[in-house]
Amino acid sequence: MHPSFRPNYIAFPLWMQAGYHKASAWGQKHKRALSFPTSGLALLLVGAALKQHGGWAALSEVRVTQLWCLGLAVAMWPLNLGLEVAKWKRLKAAQMPEQLLSRQATSWRAACHEVLRGQTWAFLAPFRMADGLGRIQTMAQEHRGWDAAKAFGLGALCQGWATFAMGIPALAMLGWPGSAAALGLVVLAAGGWLARDASNKPVLLLSVLRYGVFASQYLLCLAAFGAMHVNDLWSEGFPRVAGVWCVVSALPWPAELGVREAAAAWMFDSQIPAVLAGTFVVWALNRCLPALMGIWPFQRVPNG
Repeated sequence: MHPSFRPNYIAFPLWMQAGYHKASAWGQKHKRALSFPTSGLALLLVGAALKQHGGWAALSEVRVTQLWCLGLAVAMWPLNLGLEVAKWKRLKAAQMPEQLLSRQATSWRAACHEVLRGQTWAFLAPFRMADGLGRIQTMAQEHRGWDAAKAFGLGALCQGWATFAMGIPALAMLGWPGSAAALGLVVLAAGGWLARDASNKPVLLLSVLRYGVFASQYLLCLAAFGAMHVNDLWSEGFPRVAGVWCVVSALPWPAELGVREAAAAWMFDSQIPAVLAGTFVVWALNRCLPALMGIWPFQRVPNG
């Protein structure tokens, strides 16, 4: 998108740019201090939930009961990552000035490299902003960090929008039609605001598709460990999965390890060890694996 055609709400004032640079530096300095206590508290909550089901030792008794479900969840991992890379590639192209964009900067390889490095930062310092800081730090045009920050922030807004949009049918299925209608109005208004810029529409679509892939992975992992029957994944599993991720997305800085498991233990009041095992596998698959890939052999800046 040419700078002269950008809508006014993207042209942030200079004082916000100065605030971004201060927040970026502060976030890099304090990300561990903010994240690790969150993880510790969440793990304590997980331990409390497990106490009624045999304690942490109960996890050693969990077995894979549906191997094909686990295999399918693993097979969907490249699609999950590919959708995030495609989304980031579009966000960069739309937010950064044309005169600074190059074929190298907007290539699939560069986008994949930056997404993987962001995952590494998020894993080493489990803080939501760390993913964005990792991508910004990795970009070739480091002096355009503010544009990269806008791209990441917009992507986070679109993914959050998709998360809460999926909460609408979940609330209806749980028997809360009033709450579903209220959330629907908020989601509709937010979606209309985001879609004012035509370049955001593909990002919204990619966000919805990525949520669908992730939710399918999560449900398949729950079925794989026997947390619920395959026939109940849509009617019983989907509303709870949507609820878990709405809760996590509403937190200001959720840690990667512990928060999701604690939310899952709260939403699923039976088969807790199997639920935690399935949740951990999804986390390891979609977070740990890309984080390792971001360290090696993708640590070098791509040449084109």
